[in-house]
Amino acid sequence: MISIPYFKQTVKSNAKFLIAFTFVLCMFLVVMSYVFTPETINEFHSVTNETFISNIFASNGTLVGFMSNSFYALMAIIFPMVYSIMVGNRMIDEKIDKGSMAVYLSTSTTRVKIVVTSAVYFIMSLLFMWGVASVVGILAANYFQPGALDTERFLMLNLGAFLYHLAISGICFCSSCLFNTSKKYLIFGAGIPLFFFVISMFIKLSQDLDFLKYITMNTLFDT
Repeated sequence: MISIPYFKQTVKSNAKFLIAFTFVLCMFLVVMSYVFTPETINEFHSVTNETFISNIFASNGTLVGFMSNSFYALMAIIFPMVYSIMVGNRMIDEKIDKGSMAVYLSTSTTRVKIVVTSAVYFIMSLLFMWGVASVVGILAANYFQPGALDTERFLMLNLGAFLYHLAISGICFCSSCLFNTSKKYLIFGAGIPLFFFVISMFIKLSQDLDFLKYITMNTLFDT
């Protein structure tokens, strides 16, 4: 069901995107571990008090609390989402749009093998991304803030983020398989995840918008 040569080619063609987005996530985690101190958090909240920013970046004063309501509520959502949107299009739809799918099908590689192999790569790339981010986050926290990180809760946050993006990648991959042009793919493969994200930001602006939580999948990732 899996084509090893096609899998290797997929890894090679998408490696730069995976490495770049993984690097960005790791850099955010390193920076947040470096700048975190209770004084920094108190100063930030005093500046943003009674503004919509204070609702978005609320914290319980701990390192993992600071990360959960800032990094995992914003950067950990949007950057891997962009990765899934870009790579999801490249998996199937872009190959059909540009005509290269016909080249692959002219070999012994079947449509089923192409789809299954692409799906396996997509899942493994997300596992790699969040696995590396977890290791880097723990190392950075132990170096800059020894003993400040609740490792178990941090790993649960990363597991939740992985599962969330697994669902987002499923939307992107399904859209890539359904449509034969990138334009149609972007309407759904990019539109639905971005719609979820925008709605989740609206919810954080005011408690009066809590009813919107029922129309966004982001509510399921409770940081």
